[in-house]
Amino acid sequence: MLLRILKHKRLIVWFSMLALSVMLTACGFHLRQPSPIAFKTIYIKGSTLINKGLQKALTEQGIKVVTDPEEAELQLELLREENEQRILSLSGTGVVREYELYYRVQYRTKMTDEAVWTLPLIMEGRRDYTYNDANLLAKQAEQKLLTESMQTDVLNGILRRLSALKKTQ
Repeated sequence: MLLRILKHKRLIVWFSMLALSVMLTACGFHLRQPSPIAFKTIYIKGSTLINKGLQKALTEQGIKVVTDPEEAELQLELLREENEQRILSLSGTGVVREYELYYRVQYRTKMTDEAVWTLPLIMEGRRDYTYNDANLLAKQAEQKLLTESMQTDVLNGILRRLSALKKTQ
């Protein structure tokens, strides 16, 4: 009798695992992929901290970054980059407790066959973090990680906007 009950429990567990695996494969789950960009070549003008990451991300999507603007289907000009740190809050004794970090990149685009650049667009990242003099090295490391995270977010935002651009033919 005990063997029979154990056999049924194993069978129930086996069917449960089978049903779970079928549901996971049938739900259409896929890892997030970058949005495809309609251009095959791009020229990047300007110098910012995200240039290398931008070129790498574009190359990974099969887009050739060219050095001559006449060879490119799309031109991207990085106009300005800003890093800013503001005091967000103070303690009662006037000691800084929180900072707010900003990272902005202003850019514009132009199709090679068009004569006019688009209006400048701004992509911005913002983070808050608490500050304590007792943990100076840790807080500096945290600020560096937050800045890198904002740069990644800005880079991804620019890529999303580039993927929204369509070729004019």
